[in-house]
Amino acid sequence: MTTPSAPADASLPTTVPGKRQDAGDRLPAVDVFRGLAIVAVVAHHLTGLALRHAEAGSTLSTGIAVVNRSLHFVVPAFVFMTALVLTRSAMRRLDLGKYYAARIRTALLPYLLWTVLYVLFRVLTRQDPPSVLADPERWQVWVQYGKGYFHLYFLLIVLQFYLVLPLLLPLWRRRWPFLGVLIAAFTLQFLVFWLNRAGVLSFRFPGTMALWYVPALTLGMYFGANEGAFEALWARWRWWFVGAAVLALAWYVPVAVTLLQGGRVSSVTYSAANWTFTAAAVLALFGLAQVLAPLQTRWRGVLVYLGTVSLQIYLLHPAVLGFLERLGFPGHSATFLAVLALYGLIALGIPVLIARLLEGRALSRWLFGR
Repeated sequence: MTTPSAPADASLPTTVPGKRQDAGDRLPAVDVFRGLAIVAVVAHHLTGLALRHAEAGSTLSTGIAVVNRSLHFVVPAFVFMTALVLTRSAMRRLDLGKYYAARIRTALLPYLLWTVLYVLFRVLTRQDPPSVLADPERWQVWVQYGKGYFHLYFLLIVLQFYLVLPLLLPLWRRRWPFLGVLIAAFTLQFLVFWLNRAGVLSFRFPGTMALWYVPALTLGMYFGANEGAFEALWARWRWWFVGAAVLALAWYVPVAVTLLQGGRVSSVTYSAANWTFTAAAVLALFGLAQVLAPLQTRWRGVLVYLGTVSLQIYLLHPAVLGFLERLGFPGHSATFLAVLALYGLIALGIPVLIARLLEGRALSRWLFGR
């Protein structure tokens, strides 16, 4: 048995998250999906932080680990939605000049800016010494692999997808059968895995590469290119989707927790379980968003708003968590969980407040590309 090189453990969002489409291009469930996903992102990172403070081997620590690993679908979820929304728009109209200019303005420049800001944050919070600022090799790693801070690699994945999307569109000019697309996606994903393992691709950090998310990207492009396809499949096969997600969860979580706790797990087993679980969970989550989207309730409205500002939450909440971690956690389990919930509300609330204050301002366009 070998220990796998697991994907980078951070978790995000887009078209990039929270990007608004024209009213005629909007899917009712998209913002609900993003709202659910960004709450899961914050919960994932928060439980990861809490694991460092819970007593190792305790029931509390094990429970937090299970929740944390159960939320590993969050990055594929936003990758899926990015592919769906952008493919849907590009299939209708695509001006390459305007397309790439917009990607530079709304994605590349914010990625570079936030890389610099989070490197400075690392130095100011003494996670790194000031000398790293003059180290060109460190800057190369931070920019090339999305390592400026633990969550920025997602934006790099999105940038890679943006770059090649126009080349992939011709594949979706005809309607392929869903099962065939699913089989092809997993076949290609395992081909990438074996090529990387054999040293042909030699990804230094596989989890920062778009090719490590082939099922999520493929499913997103499939449903983006075939309007109404997901709704039809969900109406007919929803319980199969939910059942697949539950079974995949039962397979993946024990494997992931074993690895987290220092056990030995085959990289093949881990990767197969991870890709199966994340693909099934993403489809089930989108199905849940379809169910919630027509409801006229306060919670649905909250999810929609969180979805529209999900990029802002994604970019800002790690800094908030960094300060909250300095406050620590109490020793008693019940109090620990209460503080954990409070930290979650703060980690969501502060970015939402900042997004609200900056809405429509030039600074928001510089920071978030919108």
